Amino acid sequence: MFKHILIPTDGSPLCAKAIAAGIALAKESGARITAYHVLEAVPARLYAFPYRGEEEAIAEFEQRRKDAARKHVADIARAARKQGVPLEPVVQTARTPYEGIVRAAHDLACDLILMSSHGRRGLARLTVGSVTDKVIQLSKIPVLVYR
Repeated sequence: MFKHILIPTDGSPLCAKAIAAGIALAKESGARITAYHVLEAVPARLYAFPYRGEEEAIAEFEQRRKDAARKHVADIARAARKQGVPLEPVVQTARTPYEGIVRAAHDLACDLILMSSHGRRGLARLTVGSVTDKVIQLSKIPVLVYR
C-alpha cells in the first residue's frame, strides 16, 4: 500500500492524535515514516539592523526554535521506535509551512502525507487559513487528513 509516509508536526496535541494514527498505518502497511517539522523563515527585515545587544537575543530565539523543532520530531521517533516502525527525523526551513511540507514530500519521495487539521469553519477559517488546505491544493501525492 504505502511505503513512505510524511508526518508533519507542529507539536500540538491535535498532531499527537494524527501521529499515533500515522504510526499505526505505517506499521500495518510496512511503511517507513519521515517525521517532519518546518521552521518558518524569519523575515530578513527583523535581522537587518539589530540594536546593540540584540544579536544574542536573536541567536537565543533561533536556537530555541530549532530545539523545539528537534524535540517535536524526536517525540515521533520515540513513539515509532516503540512500535518497530523505521523513522527519519527531518527539520527544515521554508518560507511557509505548507510549501515546506509539499517540497519535503516530493524531495523525499514520500507516497503519502498524513497530517492533522483543526477543522476550523466560517470566519475563523478565512482569517486564520489552513496549512492542511494549502497542502491538499498543492500536493501531487495523496494527503490523508486526520481529525
